[in-house]
Parts: sequence; C-alpha cells; structure tokens
Amino acid sequence: MLSGNKSILVFNAPLEEVNILKENGLKVIEVSTEMTEMKISDILDGLRFETVTNNIIVDETVILFNDFSDEEISQIIASIRQRFKGGIFAVGTPTSIEWKFNYLVEHLIEEREWYLKNQKGR
Repeated sequence: MLSGNKSILVFNAPLEEVNILKENGLKVIEVSTEMTEMKISDILDGLRFETVTNNIIVDETVILFNDFSDEEISQIIASIRQRFKGGIFAVGTPTSIEWKFNYLVEHLIEEREWYLKNQKGR
C-alpha cells in the first residue's frame, strides 16, 4: 500500500461504474491493457508507460484499493455490488504494489480458484 495516495485502480470495469466512483469524489486510476506490465507502485505514482506486451491478460474486472480503511472499502464494495456483479476486489499491500499489475491479477485469479475449489463439499 502506498500511504497518502488514496486511490482505486480499475481494470476492465464498466465505464458507468468508473464514472460513479469518480462522481463520488474518489480518485480512480484506469489501468489500460498497455499498462499491465507496469509495477503497481508506478501506476499509483502517476506514471503512464504504454508497454508492449505479449502477455494476454484475462477478461476480468479488477478493482484494487490503495490506502483505504477497512470500513471505507466495505462501504464502497457494498455500493458497487448494488449495480455490478462479478469482478475481483483486492487491497494493495506493501508486497503486492511492487508486482506488475498482470502478475497480481494472475495471483488473485489463482487465489479465487483455490478458494472456490476448497469451498465445494463444505
């Protein structure tokens, strides 16, 4: 988490949802496909490299919170869920913000698949 830089990174989110977040006064950083090879800390710092990538990032909506309290995150997610289902919600950590965005997305998808697999039969 990059302290003092309260923002939400969004990838592949519906434009209507992005606009609602912005209208509510939240700092939203839209991550384009060309930016997925960038480190999350660089994206949060406002850098905008468009890197050529051969990596195909999945068709998944990702909403990544940076420097929000747990209560704020819960409220924002509850609001989003009233309008939009699906996607991956996550919180940046000191470790994960040093990862490339596409690596984090792959990791989050693996975590979700493991969780869903291990929930079956309970």
